[in-house]
Amino acid sequence: MIQFRLVYNVKKKILQNGTALIQIRAYQNPKRRYISTGLYIKPSQWSKRLLKVIDHPNANEYNAELLRQVVELENYVFEWVRRYGSMTLDQLENFFKCGDSQSFTEFWAYELEHDQKLQKTTKKKQRTALNYWVKFKKDVQFSELTYQLIRDFDTFLYQHNLHTNTVYTHHKQVKKYINLAIRSDLLDINKNPYLKFKPKIAETQRVVLSMEEVELLENMTFSSDEFYLDLVRDMFLFSCYTGLRFSDMCLLTYESINHDKEGMCLNIVAKKTNKQLLLPLYKLHERKPEVIIQKYRNEVIYERGLIFHKYSNQYFNRTLKNLAARAGISKVITSHVARHTFATHLASKVPIHVLKAILQHSKIETTMVYLHLSNKIVNDALDGVDW
Repeated sequence: MIQFRLVYNVKKKILQNGTALIQIRAYQNPKRRYISTGLYIKPSQWSKRLLKVIDHPNANEYNAELLRQVVELENYVFEWVRRYGSMTLDQLENFFKCGDSQSFTEFWAYELEHDQKLQKTTKKKQRTALNYWVKFKKDVQFSELTYQLIRDFDTFLYQHNLHTNTVYTHHKQVKKYINLAIRSDLLDINKNPYLKFKPKIAETQRVVLSMEEVELLENMTFSSDEFYLDLVRDMFLFSCYTGLRFSDMCLLTYESINHDKEGMCLNIVAKKTNKQLLLPLYKLHERKPEVIIQKYRNEVIYERGLIFHKYSNQYFNRTLKNLAARAGISKVITSHVARHTFATHLASKVPIHVLKAILQHSKIETTMVYLHLSNKIVNDALDGVDW
């Protein structure tokens, strides 16, 4: 059982105004946690024997507040133990995350706000889902997380004319925080509403460039005042040759390039997966990635020694649209198309597990999509052959 005790000035540090903090010590042999009460008094105003405030103008109010906080913690632990049989100090942390820990919405909002590991784009996506969730129902308690509630949320999303895959993405965010609540012992795993509800997902058509279309981009020429078009084109081609994500390409530096006796090797920690990627550039597309790096080695080095430039995805995609039109390519090209092109054309040349490692996919099923797409391209090409 966790025990609580009021303690004063644990850090033995007096503030400039002569006061120090009163805390509540949570003790569970042999671990301890200290909880701030938010109350500061002078050393002469604390009785270590009585564990209470003395000789202070607001002594009665302070002592009543201290008692209230301790009793609230004790009641929380008692109720938790009654429901689940035991409690750890780590589980006690949930009390401070979302009050009485009964609100799933508050839990989600707290975790989202305090997760320092989330990438900016991921956080934005999860915040958008939370906004829809709050708009659907302002506050959802853990006890309200039922199949019917999730089904009603699904209907609510479709009423906002969202695409099927956008709806799926919002459900994915809800599922993430429900699973996090389960791991935090705030929700019984058997009460996960997504055990019964499966959101729909529509198959998307991945745009892939043929080798002939890649060559059209390679053969483009630019005037001296169109250097920005040249740079965007080369960044796109570099991704076609290596499968590098747009976010990693924008942050690529010369320090990310290792050199051995055979040539250049890419050595980065991917921004999205936080995994190391080692990729021998001299083995890809007749060493064309190396040619692009050499091209910019003597050019202006941008901020922090970047090889390319840290463009926004929106600007990059707008410029690609112009490049495609100029090159005579009718397909809608975005930064993702380069990675799809790399993966599709490589899928028929290397074992699927090797491609999975290069693309840093967590699931083999994701990589298999490119194998199927590669086979489809071959079949479509053969259909056009007149024997």
